[in-house]
Amino acid sequence: MTKQPVIIVTEGTTALGKRICKEIAATQSIVIALSNDENAGFDLVAEDPRVRFRKADCYKESDIQSVVQEIQSQFGRLDALVNNPPLTPPGHDISFTELDLFDWNQALHQQITAPLFTARLCFPLLKTTQGVIVHVVPTPQDTAVNNEVLSVCSHGLIGLTESMANSLSPDVRVHAACYSLNSKKDDKTDANQISDVAAMVRFLVSKETAHMNGQVFKVSNRVSDKKAI
Repeated sequence: MTKQPVIIVTEGTTALGKRICKEIAATQSIVIALSNDENAGFDLVAEDPRVRFRKADCYKESDIQSVVQEIQSQFGRLDALVNNPPLTPPGHDISFTELDLFDWNQALHQQITAPLFTARLCFPLLKTTQGVIVHVVPTPQDTAVNNEVLSVCSHGLIGLTESMANSLSPDVRVHAACYSLNSKKDDKTDANQISDVAAMVRFLVSKETAHMNGQVFKVSNRVSDKKAI
């Protein structure tokens, strides 16, 4: 068994996922980024060789099961799971009257069901290390319209965080880091928020939070949020 902490990051090739992987890899942890985008995974490893990549459909239970089995065989441990669902699930910006139920169900699967079965598959390994699960939760702004999908998914994932924290305690801790990107195009603010969210995730998977459980943190620049309204 390796002595280094081993950490999974789902959708590790998105802009936020990559930043999270790099932040955690800087702590001498073994970071395994999961994504179905193989080219993006190779690019990530080229950018930061400390990050490892495994091609996996993060919304397919059998793919996650294969990754967990590989980690158990290769490393013998798992210290943290970072569930990083996409910011823009299907139907996230569609008018309420035009929202397709297929998109609705796909979004629920991506944002809530997949984090649930991923956590369940990882739980046996996390239990042996008294590890931690962190849900990264994209949320709509308070004044956003046509965001029924993202609103329901974000509240659902926060509720899942709080209930899992109770159910899995004291074996595994569960936290959430919530964020919302500006409704207006603002690359600088988005980049700053991505950096802040990644830093929060790095903190939550560290040993510094060994006595914390069930915390939901909102990572937000209130000044920027007000300007965006």
